[in-house]
Amino acid sequence: MLVHYRHRRGMYPLAPRRAFPKRLVVTGVFVLLFLYFFGPAMLRLFGFSSPIERLPASLRSEDRGIVSVTLEGGESKRAENGMKLFPGEKLNTGPNGNASLSFFEGTVARLDQSTDVTIAQSRRSEEETEIALELPRGSLWILIPAETGSGAVRRTVSTPVLSFDLPPRTEAILSPTSLQVFSARGQGVSVSLKKHETVVIGEGQKLVLPPDVDAKDWDPNLYAYRSPLDAGTVRLSFLEESRTLWQTVTAPAAAIRSASGTDVLTITQPQSGQTVGEGTVQVKGTFSPAVDVVKVNGYPAVIDREQHSFVQEVSIPAGEKEYDIRVQAFDARQQPIADLHRLVRKGMATAAAEGSIPSPAITVPAKSGETYRTTEEEVVLRGTSPAEAAAMYVNDYKLQLFTPSKGTWSYLASTRLGNLKPGTNTYDVVAEDEAGRRSTPVRLTILWGEEGPTTAAASSAAADPQSLPQNAPLSPGTMQITGQAAQMGFVATGTGFLLEGTTSKATATVWVNDYQLKLYQPGKTFWNYIASPDLGTLKEGANAFVIVSRNEKGEILDKLNVTVTYRR
Repeated sequence: MLVHYRHRRGMYPLAPRRAFPKRLVVTGVFVLLFLYFFGPAMLRLFGFSSPIERLPASLRSEDRGIVSVTLEGGESKRAENGMKLFPGEKLNTGPNGNASLSFFEGTVARLDQSTDVTIAQSRRSEEETEIALELPRGSLWILIPAETGSGAVRRTVSTPVLSFDLPPRTEAILSPTSLQVFSARGQGVSVSLKKHETVVIGEGQKLVLPPDVDAKDWDPNLYAYRSPLDAGTVRLSFLEESRTLWQTVTAPAAAIRSASGTDVLTITQPQSGQTVGEGTVQVKGTFSPAVDVVKVNGYPAVIDREQHSFVQEVSIPAGEKEYDIRVQAFDARQQPIADLHRLVRKGMATAAAEGSIPSPAITVPAKSGETYRTTEEEVVLRGTSPAEAAAMYVNDYKLQLFTPSKGTWSYLASTRLGNLKPGTNTYDVVAEDEAGRRSTPVRLTILWGEEGPTTAAASSAAADPQSLPQNAPLSPGTMQITGQAAQMGFVATGTGFLLEGTTSKATATVWVNDYQLKLYQPGKTFWNYIASPDLGTLKEGANAFVIVSRNEKGEILDKLNVTVTYRR
């Protein structure tokens, strides 16, 4: 069979041309966007993200009281200075103990006495940094640096009641039901509570939930419990101790100027020794460009950066004849660079000002004008108010829950809140009517803690130490003095000081200047004694204290001697 091939001649198309697929372009763009927004999350899901570091906090224990730690869910044991605590581990201070935690990014937290803190989180990655603490009991002073570092940074403290979200440059004291803010960047510290709207507490303000009211009866608006910081708050010994301790540790020596600070800070008003007749005094002055913040008695002052001047109005507590005004300057790192003082005198008030209203009465825990002694950590003051009263004040603090129609008032004095401290505490109660007229103050004095005798006769009558053995110490070195009196050349001022220390478990009694401490219980490893001119246990000039520990047989275990100078 013959096959004939047909050959095409001439030009002809090879293949049809196709258009570029638009669907492929859309798909590619979608994939790129998906990877941009969700790629990091997918990498973290499969373990390819930047590593997360769980970093420890460094423990700094102070040479007094008992401080314990719980590591990795184990049993509680005595803390050692310099220990590293990781997330999930706990720190506890006893009745006379204090300790601090310093975190990797600069945050410092100092525990007051009888405080529990758990490190819930302490971690860092390229994307975020988180510090989270749990505070079920006690009080916590916290200082946060101004620098935020790279990435998102969050610092929180949670309690059984409240949750606090702390911004940079925060200085505050927190407890399970209260917050005192001395400084904070932006609007302030955010506070949240279940079934309540989140509130913000700014610089110079505090939030105190009423302890004598059930949680279900709290005002839905938490701002009802917000008020300005009072002078008594910013002069808390816990606050001053915390500031002094961590300024000493963190502040570079070159940044601390002389006490006069004249090249950095000046006070133009008031003059030293000036007599003021009103309940408030206006403080004015100037500062250098190196200053970032000026505080007057702990309150951030109103500053004019163009004029380099500041002004702040300060309330003088009722009953004070002399009042010390402290002005501090801080640089951008929140380190102190100047510290000035002015002492002003308040004009003498008449016993009953013209047009004043009747005075209130104190009925619990003692009557007006009386002195009450206690070791309880919380004391409720109660009394009656005059019919004209529209508001009630205790030491210039306006009672938030006072209802005029009830004719009664109450006030909580608490070691946790800082308005009840070792030694002598005075509470002046004043009524005010709608026109602003005030009554003559009535006063209650509370002696808190292990007190000494109120008179020399009481001391000699308490016991006869001469009838006990006068042997040489059987266990020398088992007793120590802690606190302020342990400092070389310590000088006491004001209402006195707390003489405290540690002893061995074999101790049955502790004696100070032949006075047996009535509240010391055998086997306790700590003791304290209040030295106060009001109690007759402290006098002007040099004061010698002899502290003796004895066993069950009355034999001397150890003996210490310390001399403290007192200046009014």
